Amino acid sequence: AAENGEMEVKIERLNSSELLASAIKKVSLSESGQNKKINIVKGPCDPDFDTDRILFQRVLLNLLMNALEATPDGGAVTVGVEDSGKCLIFRVKNEGVMSKEVQLQLFQRSFSTKGKNRGLGTYSIKLLAEGYLNGKVTFVSTEDSGTIFSVELFKVWPGNKN
Repeated sequence: AAENGEMEVKIERLNSSELLASAIKKVSLSESGQNKKINIVKGPCDPDFDTDRILFQRVLLNLLMNALEATPDGGAVTVGVEDSGKCLIFRVKNEGVMSKEVQLQLFQRSFSTKGKNRGLGTYSIKLLAEGYLNGKVTFVSTEDSGTIFSVELFKVWPGNKN
């Protein structure tokens, strides 16, 4: 449905910290979350924003699962939310570095470094965030910074007068 432009979006006012905490709780219980830490960077505020709970939860879960899978046992993933005025920027960081070859293919459907029947995670992150949630997905992957995925979303859904 998402690929055909037929996905229904249900916008509601949500709390950024509550959504992050819920996603972190779910992935912490997964096999990929075992023996790894998730560090939350606390910002100066706890902003609310407009989004579709189910779709954005899927985006967060995919971001977190990918970061955990790229993290060795005993390692950590860092997450946080930054308020940039009109938008919130959700960031998920791991210490791994992707090759340039991987970076160039990252958002392609069915591309995976993890084997067969994989490769929908980053593809769906971009599809849902940019195609349905009016957001923007970016990443950086360098020796200095590790890999950081960012999802930027409007705090107020375009057209709402909140």
